[in-house]
Amino acid sequence: MISLIDRRALARYLGLLTASAVIRAAALLSLFPLLSAIFGDGGTLTWTAVFAVLVAVGWLVDHRVAGAGFSIGFELLNVLEGRLLDRLQRIPLGWLTTDRRAEARRALTSAGRELCSSIAWLVTPAINALLTPALIGLGLLLIAPRLGLVALAAVPLLLGTLWAGMRCVRASDASYAAASQEAAERVIELAQAQAALRAAGRAGTDGTAVGRALAGQRAAVLRLVGWGVPGQILFGLTAQVALLALAVAAVLADVTGAQAVALVVVAVRFVEPFTTLAELSPALQNLRGTVGRVRELLAAPVLAGNGAAPDLAEPAIELRDVRFGYESGRTTVDGVSFTVRRGTTTAIVGPSGAGKSTLLALIARFHETDSGSVRVLGHDVRDYDPADLMRQLGIVFQNVYLFEASLRDNVRLGAPHAADEQVEAAAAAAQLDEVVGRLPDGWDTRVGERGATLSGGERQRVSIARALLKQAPILLLDEATAALDNANERAVVRALEAGGHERATLIVAHRLSTIARADQILFLDGGKVTEAGTLDELLAAGGGFAAYWRQREQAAGWTLTGAS
Repeated sequence: MISLIDRRALARYLGLLTASAVIRAAALLSLFPLLSAIFGDGGTLTWTAVFAVLVAVGWLVDHRVAGAGFSIGFELLNVLEGRLLDRLQRIPLGWLTTDRRAEARRALTSAGRELCSSIAWLVTPAINALLTPALIGLGLLLIAPRLGLVALAAVPLLLGTLWAGMRCVRASDASYAAASQEAAERVIELAQAQAALRAAGRAGTDGTAVGRALAGQRAAVLRLVGWGVPGQILFGLTAQVALLALAVAAVLADVTGAQAVALVVVAVRFVEPFTTLAELSPALQNLRGTVGRVRELLAAPVLAGNGAAPDLAEPAIELRDVRFGYESGRTTVDGVSFTVRRGTTTAIVGPSGAGKSTLLALIARFHETDSGSVRVLGHDVRDYDPADLMRQLGIVFQNVYLFEASLRDNVRLGAPHAADEQVEAAAAAAQLDEVVGRLPDGWDTRVGERGATLSGGERQRVSIARALLKQAPILLLDEATAALDNANERAVVRALEAGGHERATLIVAHRLSTIARADQILFLDGGKVTEAGTLDELLAAGGGFAAYWRQREQAAGWTLTGAS
């Protein structure tokens, strides 16, 4: 975290913070000569002035410390959000497991704000609470050496008990954080699945995932409270022992009555910062968790490249003996090799779970291959800068994600600087123009979160228009027309063909009409390409693809009839 902060600003902040602690200790220790003067030694006015000046200067320095802390906090907020977003955009998707996605979401949505506010409201008082007692102890060595030694000995003892208490809480705190995250995820899932649950006649949380998650969260709260109590008791006892030791040292010290009064005040103020630290410890634990999440995200592996430039004379896509598995020991893609040339369309066909969508993800470098190479326009995808690779690819996913923005902005995501005429032309090719015509605000209609105001087919058209607008030399389509009716599918396919003379298209498809138009068909089964060729060649071969084709033809004629 420190590396994200300007060194001069950090040095200024730490210098002011140290000065603040020194002035606090000096003001407190000035009570000895002040009280002695009040009780008869003379010089009351002088020491009153010294005390007043120290308090005033301390207030001014504290004000500067707060300003410096907020400045560092805002700088950290600005830098951190940019760093986290940049890192997230370059992280391999395979690294983002479910748990890591949850942690990354927390880091992106709250880490910057928490760290920004924590500098002023947590870090500053915590450092002051650490420095002030030690400085008071050093000052007491000059006034009452025995008392000063006791104070200095008490500093590590009190800090040790605080640390031990925090260690007790830390494990249960991590368990509570995990349980709370699980409960939050399940509550969100419950809210999103209300239509399905009500249709199934399911009500309540007993015996459900959300019920178990909430029960786990309650148990984690009890553990957290239970582990916190011993730490609080231990710290309370240690603080009382420290006060007693200071009182005994004060009695044994050869001091005047006025100094004895001052020693009582100093002893109480000496323990006070540790109490402050104890009160801040839960927040400091949360801050520690936040810093840990940020560090993990900033230390995540990133997709790098060697600055490769596309060579349009080379094959658009070439896979060479590619192997990949999402989990160790389980192969999803097993030794796949094929070539897709510009101006052609290749269809990937096969049963569910064969690895079809995974192949597209490997070409887009959403995951790294375990072995073999994926080449795009003459270079291994690992040699491209991720942004340069993405410029070569137009992608339509099976599950379309739309942002809570206008329809025009969602289409323009494919080419942010495209003119309105280009956006509308891409929309027309994707059969989206008829949807625009019936929406209340036309192109300015907001589509809702994840495109909730549009149907599945309408969302798919937006995604196709987005890919067409990008005008990339390679188009990857994952069941792109699955949500379209037959008439719209034919129109979209014609539009893809009309603009695809120089474009390579790789499409995962189940519909026979889409498969039949492909220049090359790859039949994928069990992660392997078992057959490859044109439609006529594969049907004539009478293998797995021919059987698959006959099953799809028969299924196309199925109808539901009532029981006789």
